[in-house]
Amino acid sequence: MNIYVIIAILVAIIATLIFIYYSSLTKLKTYKEKMDKAENIIDTNLNSKLDLIITLNGSIKKVTGKKDYLKDYVSIRDLIITNVEKDMKLEEAVKLINELMLDFSDLNNDKDFVKNYKALREIDEVLISAKNLFNQNAILSNQLIKTFPYNIVAKIAKLRIRSFYSTNKTDDNDNF
Repeated sequence: MNIYVIIAILVAIIATLIFIYYSSLTKLKTYKEKMDKAENIIDTNLNSKLDLIITLNGSIKKVTGKKDYLKDYVSIRDLIITNVEKDMKLEEAVKLINELMLDFSDLNNDKDFVKNYKALREIDEVLISAKNLFNQNAILSNQLIKTFPYNIVAKIAKLRIRSFYSTNKTDDNDNF
């Protein structure tokens, strides 16, 4: 066999491998960028949600006689946790707020509480949309990362399987 034919075959194989690598990497990075954008929206809104929960805690203290029901959730700001963990904790706080609204009907008469509670619900709607967007792209990305040749490309590019956000509403107790 001629050396030029062997070199041409090797060049073709290498070019094919490079093409497969970059096309796979581009597809994986597209999903990663979409997830990153959704996660930025989630991060911003989780911080806003935490701020509202802190504000609601003040209204709850005022109405319930200064008891700090949300103390454990207010301290989340000082913790280093993932957005998924923060989301779960804040959902627990919202569930507690909903229970407090049932126990203390005077909360429904506090204008600041009502205004902030409605803002909290609006943030929840944005979060649900952003989490759905993130989860859709994470599902597709995770499926690709488990298949050949994407699994090899993902290892080289240090891309990993991502966990999902819960999109279930804790309680549809909209009293307003």
